[in-house]
Amino acid sequence: MTNSEPAKIQMERSKESARSFWLCFAFLLAAVFLFHGKPVPFSNEFVYLPRLDPYFLPNDWTFSQSANEHWLFNFIFGFPARIISLETIGWLGRIAVWVLCLHAIIKLGKIWEISYSAIALGVCVWLASAQAVVNDEWIFGGFEAKTAAYACLLGALLGFSKRRIIASAVLLGLSFSFHPAVGLWAIPAVGLALLFEKIPTIDFVKVVFVTGICSLFGLIALFGEQTNAAANSFENWQFIVLYRVPWHLDLFSFSKLGIILLFAMLIFNRFALRQNKSFALNFLLNFQLALAAFFLFGLLLRWLELYPLLRLMPMRLFPVLTPLFFMFTVFRAVPRFADPRQKTAAALIAFLMIVLLSPFGKGVAQIRETVRANSSEPDDLQQIARWIAKNTQPDAQIIQPPHRRDLWYFSRRAQIVSYGYPTFNRLDQWRERIADLTANHQIVNGETAAEEIEKAYNQLSAEQIAAIKQKYAAQFLVSRASYPFEVLFETATYKIYRLP
Repeated sequence: MTNSEPAKIQMERSKESARSFWLCFAFLLAAVFLFHGKPVPFSNEFVYLPRLDPYFLPNDWTFSQSANEHWLFNFIFGFPARIISLETIGWLGRIAVWVLCLHAIIKLGKIWEISYSAIALGVCVWLASAQAVVNDEWIFGGFEAKTAAYACLLGALLGFSKRRIIASAVLLGLSFSFHPAVGLWAIPAVGLALLFEKIPTIDFVKVVFVTGICSLFGLIALFGEQTNAAANSFENWQFIVLYRVPWHLDLFSFSKLGIILLFAMLIFNRFALRQNKSFALNFLLNFQLALAAFFLFGLLLRWLELYPLLRLMPMRLFPVLTPLFFMFTVFRAVPRFADPRQKTAAALIAFLMIVLLSPFGKGVAQIRETVRANSSEPDDLQQIARWIAKNTQPDAQIIQPPHRRDLWYFSRRAQIVSYGYPTFNRLDQWRERIADLTANHQIVNGETAAEEIEKAYNQLSAEQIAAIKQKYAAQFLVSRASYPFEVLFETATYKIYRLP
């Protein structure tokens, strides 16, 4: 064999590996489009994308103050928002974070020393299973501050796994600056994982210093947030936890089976990798253990009913990252068992846990939602909102149903308040406005709160509408109900009235 032949063999292997990587990447990117390729804007994008424009509805109460918790995201992407459409920014942003996150996830998967086909299958099952077991958290979806934060976090995990200290610390700090609720728990989890792996003291000092510097963008903005004692009161955060977003913050409303399954995955990961000597795998395992401890801390906060502290969301990362790493661990561990009985038992346990995730049912539901979202026509309320945008003065104040968060985008007009978008620095005023638009309705169930609010809003009397008009200087009303006011436009279910 000549000296050039080993080089040729190595080059061929490198080319084959690159082809396998890009095939895996293309397959998963197609899966992401299939599950999450809804039109822009969708879901949270209806409020987060308009936030990029600092001049969007200056006379609207909600948009009258900046959202400092997402300051860096809004600052960076606010510049292109002045020259290109929000829809274009949304699509470009989605594709960018999807590409960055998939690239990091596939590279992370190779740390488990599994094939690209195994990575593709594992990630696809995770995507089909709605990503998080509980807590309704996600990495792939719309374009917002947290998706940029997750792109930074995944890049940081990959970098730390390869002992790239400085660049990884920069990304870790930026994950906090883009979205504090993501970085707040990622940073200590990474720190603990590095301490467990006993990295050199000088490297740990570098991580702390660089991460702290890159977190300042988020810290300064949060310190500048105008808050008040009333907004942070026990009652306001109890309302948020129990009724506004229980699927995010109320651990007692989480699926008990889901929580058990989540910790079963962690135990599987722990025992499957217990004799491993890889720094990278042990680092990622310790990272998961730290996140699990934070999740249990969140459970303690809920048990003690410390609702204001639950806004820090210590349970955020564990339910979405551990299932992903579990998929990789299954494909690594099961084939390595020498004893056929152990291999069979491990395969059955893993298969049962994957079945309990319901990837087929959830995956089909996500695909159907994507198809429906791309093929559905504007509903009655959206038609009303578009009529408002074309036929009312730009500074008009509209009394609109508070249960929807898409009306700002379609109507381009100020409204009293939206239940779908709480202003966390003014929760007392936000709740007062919700109470005014629902005749002080007391929500019974957080899961059906939007439906309850819609019903209460449409049952307001003409006298109550007059009081709201007087208090908030409104000129128009959108409602299902019939009132003795001039009807300007109507659909099958909704009318828009001119208020006298």
